[in-house]
Amino acid sequence: MKANFMGPYTESECIKDKMTTRRVFRFRLYPSLEQEKRMFHIIETCRRLWNDALSHRRNRWEKEKSSTSYNMQQWILTGERKRDPELCELYSQVAQDFLHRLDNAFKSFFDHVSKSPKFKPFRQDGSFTYPQAYNGGVYLDGGQIHFSKVGDVPIVIHRQAPVDGKLKICTVRREACGERYAILVYETDELLPAQKDIFESPIGIDVGLKSIITTSDGQKIEPPEFLRKAEKRLRRLQRSLSRKQKGSRNREKARHLVAVQHAKVARQRSNFNHVLSVRIVRAHDLVIMEDLRIKNMVRNRHLAKSTHDAAWYQLRAFIDYKEKRGAV
Repeated sequence: MKANFMGPYTESECIKDKMTTRRVFRFRLYPSLEQEKRMFHIIETCRRLWNDALSHRRNRWEKEKSSTSYNMQQWILTGERKRDPELCELYSQVAQDFLHRLDNAFKSFFDHVSKSPKFKPFRQDGSFTYPQAYNGGVYLDGGQIHFSKVGDVPIVIHRQAPVDGKLKICTVRREACGERYAILVYETDELLPAQKDIFESPIGIDVGLKSIITTSDGQKIEPPEFLRKAEKRLRRLQRSLSRKQKGSRNREKARHLVAVQHAKVARQRSNFNHVLSVRIVRAHDLVIMEDLRIKNMVRNRHLAKSTHDAAWYQLRAFIDYKEKRGAV
Protein backbone atom coordinates (compact mmCIF):
# COMPACT_ATOMS: atom_id res chain seq x y z
CA MET A 1 0.00 0.00 0.00
CA LYS A 2 1.18 3.52 -0.78
CA ALA A 3 0.30 6.76 0.97
CA ASN A 4 1.18 10.26 -0.14
CA PHE A 5 2.48 12.25 2.85
CA MET A 6 2.66 16.00 2.56
CA GLY A 7 5.72 16.61 4.79
CA PRO A 8 6.39 18.06 8.28
CA TYR A 9 5.49 21.68 7.58
CA THR A 10 2.90 24.05 9.04
CA GLU A 11 1.05 26.73 7.11
CA SER A 12 3.30 29.50 8.48
CA GLU A 13 6.44 27.62 7.42
CA CYS A 14 5.06 27.18 3.89
CA ILE A 15 5.61 30.86 3.18
CA LYS A 16 9.35 30.61 3.91
CA ASP A 17 10.37 27.10 2.87
CA LYS A 18 10.72 26.14 -0.75
CA MET A 19 11.83 23.06 -2.64
CA THR A 20 13.40 22.84 -6.07
CA THR A 21 11.37 20.56 -8.31
CA ARG A 22 11.32 19.64 -11.97
CA ARG A 23 8.21 19.80 -14.12
CA VAL A 24 7.93 18.09 -17.49
CA PHE A 25 5.90 19.39 -20.44
CA ARG A 26 5.24 17.55 -23.71
CA PHE A 27 4.27 19.73 -26.68
CA ARG A 28 3.48 18.78 -30.27
CA LEU A 29 5.81 20.06 -33.00
CA TYR A 30 4.92 20.84 -36.62
CA PRO A 31 8.25 21.13 -38.46
CA SER A 32 8.50 22.02 -42.13
CA LEU A 33 9.77 19.45 -44.62
CA GLU A 34 13.28 20.91 -44.46
CA GLN A 35 13.26 20.94 -40.65
CA GLU A 36 11.97 17.37 -40.63
CA LYS A 37 14.93 16.33 -42.76
CA ARG A 38 17.36 18.08 -40.41
CA MET A 39 15.85 16.36 -37.36
CA PHE A 40 15.96 12.97 -39.04
CA HIS A 41 19.58 13.61 -40.05
CA ILE A 42 20.46 14.43 -36.42
CA ILE A 43 18.82 11.22 -35.18
CA GLU A 44 20.60 9.14 -37.81
CA THR A 45 23.98 10.77 -37.09
CA CYS A 46 23.50 10.14 -33.35
CA ARG A 47 22.66 6.50 -34.10
CA ARG A 48 25.89 6.15 -36.05
CA LEU A 49 27.80 7.86 -33.24
CA TRP A 50 26.35 5.39 -30.72
CA ASN A 51 27.34 2.40 -32.86
CA ASP A 52 30.85 3.72 -33.49
CA ALA A 53 31.42 4.47 -29.80
CA LEU A 54 30.07 1.04 -28.79
CA SER A 55 32.29 -0.67 -31.35
CA HIS A 56 35.32 1.27 -30.07
CA ARG A 57 34.65 0.18 -26.47
CA ARG A 58 34.21 -3.47 -27.43
CA ASN A 59 37.26 -3.60 -29.72
CA ARG A 60 39.47 -1.92 -27.14
CA TRP A 61 38.41 -4.42 -24.49
CA GLU A 62 38.86 -7.45 -26.77
CA LYS A 63 42.31 -6.39 -28.02
CA GLU A 64 43.82 -4.57 -25.03
CA LYS A 65 41.61 -5.65 -22.12
CA SER A 66 41.26 -1.95 -21.31
CA SER A 67 38.08 -0.17 -20.32
CA THR A 68 37.02 3.05 -22.03
CA SER A 69 35.77 6.05 -20.08
CA TYR A 70 33.29 8.74 -21.08
CA ASN A 71 36.05 11.39 -20.92
CA MET A 72 38.21 9.44 -23.35
CA GLN A 73 35.40 9.08 -25.90
CA GLN A 74 34.51 12.74 -25.48
CA TRP A 75 38.13 13.64 -26.30
CA ILE A 76 38.01 11.35 -29.37
CA LEU A 77 34.73 12.96 -30.45
CA THR A 78 36.35 16.41 -30.40
CA GLY A 79 38.95 15.23 -32.90
CA GLU A 80 36.45 13.36 -35.08
CA ARG A 81 34.22 16.44 -35.36
CA LYS A 82 37.04 18.24 -37.14
CA ARG A 83 37.31 15.49 -39.78
CA ASP A 84 33.69 14.31 -40.15
CA PRO A 85 31.35 16.98 -41.62
CA GLU A 86 28.22 15.11 -40.40
CA LEU A 87 29.45 15.11 -36.80
CA CYS A 88 30.42 18.76 -37.19
CA GLU A 89 26.79 19.58 -38.05
CA LEU A 90 25.65 18.14 -34.70
CA TYR A 91 25.17 20.50 -31.78
CA SER A 92 28.12 19.59 -29.53
CA GLN A 93 26.06 18.88 -26.40
CA VAL A 94 23.65 16.63 -28.33
CA ALA A 95 26.60 14.45 -29.39
CA GLN A 96 28.05 14.44 -25.87
CA ASP A 97 24.66 13.39 -24.47
CA PHE A 98 24.68 10.24 -26.63
CA LEU A 99 28.13 9.31 -25.32
CA HIS A 100 26.85 9.94 -21.80
CA ARG A 101 23.88 7.61 -22.47
CA LEU A 102 26.25 4.89 -23.64
CA ASP A 103 28.43 5.33 -20.55
CA ASN A 104 25.38 5.03 -18.28
CA ALA A 105 24.27 1.92 -20.18
CA PHE A 106 27.63 0.27 -19.48
CA LYS A 107 27.50 1.27 -15.81
CA SER A 108 24.05 -0.33 -15.51
CA PHE A 109 25.40 -3.45 -17.19
CA PHE A 110 28.37 -3.70 -14.82
CA ASP A 111 26.02 -3.16 -11.85
CA HIS A 112 23.89 -6.08 -13.12
CA VAL A 113 20.90 -3.78 -13.59
CA SER A 114 20.47 -4.21 -17.36
CA LYS A 115 21.85 -6.19 -20.28
CA SER A 116 24.88 -5.26 -22.35
CA PRO A 117 24.33 -2.26 -24.69
CA LYS A 118 23.45 -3.24 -28.25
CA PHE A 119 24.01 -1.67 -31.64
CA LYS A 120 21.11 0.50 -32.79
CA PRO A 121 19.47 -0.53 -36.10
CA PHE A 122 18.00 1.97 -38.55
CA ARG A 123 14.58 3.18 -37.39
CA GLN A 124 12.14 5.88 -38.40
CA ASP A 125 11.58 6.94 -34.79
CA GLY A 126 14.13 8.19 -32.29
CA SER A 127 15.16 11.16 -30.18
CA PHE A 128 17.97 13.52 -29.34
CA THR A 129 18.50 15.68 -26.25
CA TYR A 130 19.81 19.15 -25.46
CA PRO A 131 21.11 18.48 -21.89
CA GLN A 132 21.77 22.18 -21.17
CA ALA A 133 18.94 23.88 -23.03
CA TYR A 134 19.34 27.05 -20.93
CA ASN A 135 22.70 27.79 -22.61
CA GLY A 136 20.94 28.92 -25.79
CA GLY A 137 20.50 25.65 -27.63
CA VAL A 138 16.72 25.85 -27.09
CA TYR A 139 14.37 28.73 -26.36
CA LEU A 140 10.67 29.47 -26.81
CA ASP A 141 9.56 32.43 -28.88
CA GLY A 142 5.79 32.78 -29.01
CA GLY A 143 4.34 29.95 -31.10
CA GLN A 144 7.76 28.71 -32.12
CA ILE A 145 10.66 26.96 -30.43
CA HIS A 146 14.26 27.38 -31.56
CA PHE A 147 16.50 24.32 -31.79
CA SER A 148 20.17 24.79 -32.53
CA LYS A 149 21.12 23.28 -35.93
CA VAL A 150 17.40 22.93 -36.80
CA GLY A 151 15.80 26.38 -36.68
CA ASP A 152 12.51 27.83 -35.45
CA VAL A 153 9.87 25.08 -35.36
CA PRO A 154 6.12 25.74 -34.85
CA ILE A 155 4.91 24.36 -31.52
CA VAL A 156 1.47 23.96 -29.90
CA ILE A 157 1.68 25.04 -26.24
CA HIS A 158 -1.50 23.70 -24.65
CA ARG A 159 -0.31 24.15 -21.04
CA GLN A 160 1.20 27.17 -19.35
CA ALA A 161 4.87 26.62 -18.58
CA PRO A 162 6.10 28.04 -15.24
CA VAL A 163 6.91 31.74 -15.65
CA ASP A 164 9.68 31.68 -13.03
CA GLY A 165 10.96 28.27 -14.14
CA LYS A 166 14.30 27.64 -15.81
CA LEU A 167 14.40 25.43 -18.89
CA LYS A 168 16.98 22.74 -18.09
CA ILE A 169 16.62 19.88 -20.60
CA CYS A 170 14.86 19.50 -23.93
CA THR A 171 14.34 16.22 -25.80
CA VAL A 172 13.05 16.15 -29.38
CA ARG A 173 11.32 12.86 -30.13
CA ARG A 174 9.90 11.42 -33.32
CA GLU A 175 7.24 8.79 -32.61
CA ALA A 176 6.82 5.69 -34.76
CA CYS A 177 3.56 7.16 -36.09
CA GLY A 178 5.50 10.15 -37.47
CA GLU A 179 4.49 12.76 -34.88
CA ARG A 180 7.13 15.06 -33.40
CA TYR A 181 7.19 16.18 -29.77
CA ALA A 182 9.33 18.48 -27.63
CA ILE A 183 9.73 17.29 -24.04
CA LEU A 184 10.74 20.28 -21.90
CA VAL A 185 12.03 19.93 -18.34
CA TYR A 186 11.72 23.07 -16.17
CA GLU A 187 13.29 23.60 -12.77
CA THR A 188 11.18 25.66 -10.37
CA ASP A 189 11.15 26.70 -6.72
CA GLU A 190 7.80 25.73 -5.20
CA LEU A 191 6.35 26.30 -1.76
CA LEU A 192 6.35 23.18 0.38
CA PRO A 193 2.77 22.02 1.06
CA ALA A 194 1.39 22.16 4.57
CA GLN A 195 1.02 18.99 6.58
CA LYS A 196 -2.48 17.84 7.49
CA ASP A 197 -3.12 16.23 10.86
CA ILE A 198 -6.69 15.23 10.02
CA PHE A 199 -7.92 14.18 6.57
CA GLU A 200 -11.55 14.93 5.83
CA SER A 201 -12.07 12.59 2.86
CA PRO A 202 -9.46 9.81 2.68
CA ILE A 203 -9.93 6.91 0.29
CA GLY A 204 -8.31 3.54 -0.36
CA ILE A 205 -8.05 2.12 -3.88
CA ASP A 206 -7.71 -1.51 -4.87
CA VAL A 207 -6.79 -2.28 -8.49
CA GLY A 208 -7.83 -5.28 -10.56
CA LEU A 209 -8.72 -6.59 -14.00
CA LYS A 210 -12.50 -7.05 -13.67
CA SER A 211 -12.73 -3.59 -12.11
CA ILE A 212 -9.78 -1.35 -12.89
CA ILE A 213 -10.22 0.26 -9.45
CA THR A 214 -12.41 -0.52 -6.45
CA THR A 215 -12.57 2.23 -3.84
CA SER A 216 -13.04 1.86 -0.10
CA ASP A 217 -16.49 3.47 -0.37
CA GLY A 218 -17.69 0.71 -2.71
CA GLN A 219 -17.31 2.44 -6.08
CA LYS A 220 -16.12 0.32 -9.02
CA ILE A 221 -14.77 1.50 -12.38
CA GLU A 222 -14.91 -0.92 -15.28
CA PRO A 223 -11.72 -1.21 -17.38
CA PRO A 224 -12.00 0.57 -20.75
CA GLU A 225 -9.95 -2.15 -22.54
CA PHE A 226 -8.79 0.13 -25.35
CA LEU A 227 -6.27 -2.41 -26.64
CA ARG A 228 -8.82 -5.23 -26.65
CA LYS A 229 -11.27 -3.09 -28.62
CA ALA A 230 -8.60 -2.20 -31.19
CA GLU A 231 -7.39 -5.79 -31.65
CA LYS A 232 -9.59 -6.51 -34.68
CA ARG A 233 -8.21 -3.55 -36.64
CA LEU A 234 -4.67 -4.22 -35.42
CA ARG A 235 -4.82 -7.84 -36.61
CA ARG A 236 -5.90 -6.71 -40.06
CA LEU A 237 -3.18 -4.06 -40.25
CA GLN A 238 -0.47 -6.40 -39.00
CA ARG A 239 -1.46 -9.12 -41.49
CA SER A 240 -1.22 -6.53 -44.24
CA LEU A 241 2.22 -5.48 -42.95
CA SER A 242 3.52 -9.06 -42.89
CA ARG A 243 2.62 -9.53 -46.57
CA LYS A 244 4.55 -6.51 -47.80
CA GLN A 245 8.03 -6.89 -49.23
CA LYS A 246 10.78 -5.79 -46.86
CA GLY A 247 12.32 -2.47 -47.84
CA SER A 248 9.41 -1.45 -50.07
CA ARG A 249 7.40 1.76 -49.80
CA ASN A 250 4.19 -0.20 -49.30
CA ARG A 251 5.70 -1.91 -46.26
CA GLU A 252 6.64 1.48 -44.80
CA LYS A 253 3.07 2.70 -45.35
CA ALA A 254 1.67 -0.42 -43.67
CA ARG A 255 4.10 -0.02 -40.74
CA HIS A 256 3.00 3.59 -40.34
CA LEU A 257 -0.69 2.56 -40.13
CA VAL A 258 0.10 0.02 -37.40
CA ALA A 259 2.06 2.65 -35.46
CA VAL A 260 -0.79 5.17 -35.79
CA GLN A 261 -3.26 2.66 -34.34
CA HIS A 262 -1.01 1.88 -31.38
CA ALA A 263 -0.51 5.63 -30.78
CA LYS A 264 -4.30 6.09 -30.75
CA VAL A 265 -4.69 3.37 -28.10
CA ALA A 266 -1.96 5.00 -25.97
CA ARG A 267 -3.65 8.41 -26.20
CA GLN A 268 -7.05 6.94 -25.26
CA ARG A 269 -5.54 5.19 -22.24
CA SER A 270 -3.68 8.32 -21.13
CA ASN A 271 -6.79 10.50 -21.47
CA PHE A 272 -8.89 8.02 -19.46
CA ASN A 273 -6.33 7.94 -16.64
CA HIS A 274 -6.03 11.75 -16.62
CA VAL A 275 -9.81 12.17 -16.27
CA LEU A 276 -10.06 9.48 -13.60
CA SER A 277 -7.11 10.80 -11.57
CA VAL A 278 -8.49 14.35 -11.64
CA ARG A 279 -11.83 13.12 -10.33
CA ILE A 280 -10.18 11.17 -7.50
CA VAL A 281 -7.82 13.96 -6.41
CA ARG A 282 -10.53 16.62 -6.42
CA ALA A 283 -12.86 14.51 -4.29
CA HIS A 284 -10.34 13.21 -1.70
CA ASP A 285 -7.51 14.80 0.27
CA LEU A 286 -5.69 11.50 0.90
CA VAL A 287 -5.36 8.60 -1.54
CA ILE A 288 -3.92 5.24 -0.50
CA MET A 289 -3.42 2.94 -3.49
CA GLU A 290 -2.56 -0.74 -3.68
CA ASP A 291 1.03 -1.40 -4.69
CA LEU A 292 1.30 -4.48 -6.93
CA ARG A 293 4.32 -6.25 -8.38
CA ILE A 294 3.34 -5.68 -11.99
CA LYS A 295 6.56 -7.22 -13.35
CA ASN A 296 5.59 -10.55 -11.84
CA MET A 297 2.02 -10.34 -13.11
CA VAL A 298 2.98 -9.77 -16.75
CA ARG A 299 4.98 -13.02 -16.70
CA ASN A 300 1.65 -14.84 -16.75
CA ARG A 301 0.78 -15.09 -20.44
CA HIS A 302 -2.93 -15.27 -19.64
CA LEU A 303 -2.86 -11.94 -17.78
CA ALA A 304 -0.05 -10.01 -19.49
CA LYS A 305 -2.09 -8.24 -22.17
CA SER A 306 -4.91 -7.23 -19.80
CA THR A 307 -2.37 -6.07 -17.21
CA HIS A 308 -0.57 -3.83 -19.69
CA ASP A 309 -3.91 -2.53 -21.00
CA ALA A 310 -5.05 -1.61 -17.46
CA ALA A 311 -2.04 0.74 -17.00
CA TRP A 312 -2.23 0.84 -13.19
CA TYR A 313 1.23 2.36 -12.88
CA GLN A 314 0.28 5.28 -15.14
CA LEU A 315 -2.88 5.93 -13.11
CA ARG A 316 -0.91 5.81 -9.88
CA ALA A 317 1.71 8.22 -11.26
CA PHE A 318 -1.00 10.67 -12.38
CA ILE A 319 -2.68 10.59 -8.96
CA ASP A 320 0.66 11.02 -7.19
CA TYR A 321 1.84 14.15 -9.01
CA LYS A 322 -1.63 15.76 -9.02
CA GLU A 323 -1.91 15.28 -5.27
CA LYS A 324 1.47 16.93 -4.76
CA ARG A 325 0.42 19.93 -6.83
CA GLY A 326 -2.71 20.43 -4.86
CA ALA A 327 -5.70 20.07 -7.22
CA VAL A 328 -5.82 20.24 -10.94
